Amino acid sequence: MERSKSDSSRLSLTNADTTKEIEENFSSMITQTVENGVNGSSNIFEHTFVPRDWYGGFLRSVVPQKETIRTHLLTSSSSAYFNYDETNQDGRYSFKVLDRKTNQLIFEQMPSYHKLGMKLLFSGSVQRELLQKRSIKKFFEHETKRLGKAFDEPKSRKHIQAFVKMYRLDVDELLEPDLTKYSCFNEFFYRKLKPNVRPIDSVNDPTIVVSSADCRLIVFNTIDDATRIWIKGQRFSLKHLFNNEEMAETFKGGSLAVFRLAPVDYHRFHSPVTGIWGKEEKLSGTYYTVNPVAIKENIDVLTKNQRVVATIETDNELFGSVGFVAVGALLVGSINFTVEKEQLIRKGDEVGYFAYGGSTIVVVFKDSVIKWDDDLLHNSNNSMETLVRIGERIGIKTTNEEKQLLQQKQQPQKDVSPHTTIKRLFEMFPTVAQ
Repeated sequence: MERSKSDSSRLSLTNADTTKEIEENFSSMITQTVENGVNGSSNIFEHTFVPRDWYGGFLRSVVPQKETIRTHLLTSSSSAYFNYDETNQDGRYSFKVLDRKTNQLIFEQMPSYHKLGMKLLFSGSVQRELLQKRSIKKFFEHETKRLGKAFDEPKSRKHIQAFVKMYRLDVDELLEPDLTKYSCFNEFFYRKLKPNVRPIDSVNDPTIVVSSADCRLIVFNTIDDATRIWIKGQRFSLKHLFNNEEMAETFKGGSLAVFRLAPVDYHRFHSPVTGIWGKEEKLSGTYYTVNPVAIKENIDVLTKNQRVVATIETDNELFGSVGFVAVGALLVGSINFTVEKEQLIRKGDEVGYFAYGGSTIVVVFKDSVIKWDDDLLHNSNNSMETLVRIGERIGIKTTNEEKQLLQQKQQPQKDVSPHTTIKRLFEMFPTVAQ
């Protein structure tokens, strides 16, 4: 989605002095968190309140299904997703998410450090030049590693109680509900849950696909749909996502699911299908934020960030090979896997976890082998994420008839205009046209 002139005019150009000031404020926020705890207004857990606009309040408990609502969603996306006008408090630094469990349209607020990170990335052409010089990339990497190291230290436990209170986490869900038992903040951050807290849908039915994470989910039938509606990175493609031409060819025309984890979420991720865990390949990269504002911009977030690419091999009569990519992000300390190559994993089994920060999982299926659940596909086509939990059903294997229908829809439409026959005659007999 190209930015309109009216959208661009709201983004002030940021000179070198302002960029330095933003970097200093970001670093100060990390230092405040590491050294002084969570009581100050500049720590990374602090959020800025974003009031609901009239549209958000009106649709708070409505499932968007009508075309009129679809129009509102699309026309409101530019101001709600991307707006740094300091005089406008409504919808600033927030994005709409539909909670599948409650059918409520909610606003997710962006943490303060994300706001500063977004300003560094997107506030005008100066920032785009700096990105090419890698100065901001190095800055993000340094601060991410600094915080990750601090959160592995015993004294970081002081953040746990405040984090639970701020995000209203249900401690009864935790495998270890005694918060004093965690050795550091990161150990709490990638906490485990009690068995059966996240039941796995149709656990014995291998045709049912489930969510890999507690997350904000968006799904697409094809990569073309994903890039047309959601992912706006200039060089996004399967080739760049996997960094592997052969793998990209295997999944050509395939379906895509993006599972975005916010800091509040349980940060262990699980397998969406039953199969054999394949070889992992770690790809180095930067630490951009992966929130919707960044995804819907021309920065190649998903293909530039550090990530690990793997596959899950299922029966060919089911899904065949399934691509699984764990993507790191701003202030994500590390990507860790808890499975081994050629290990059998069942649907819903844990496969890994992220240390502190919001993160993303991208799962890619082969061409036309999966049918996404209608509500998820509808919300995604309306450029809106859906809040889902681990183990919830998100799709099912297509039947042969459904697969043929999907492939027919994806094929280029033939020219059936009344002038087609005449046009072809002219091509066959060029002298007739003279």
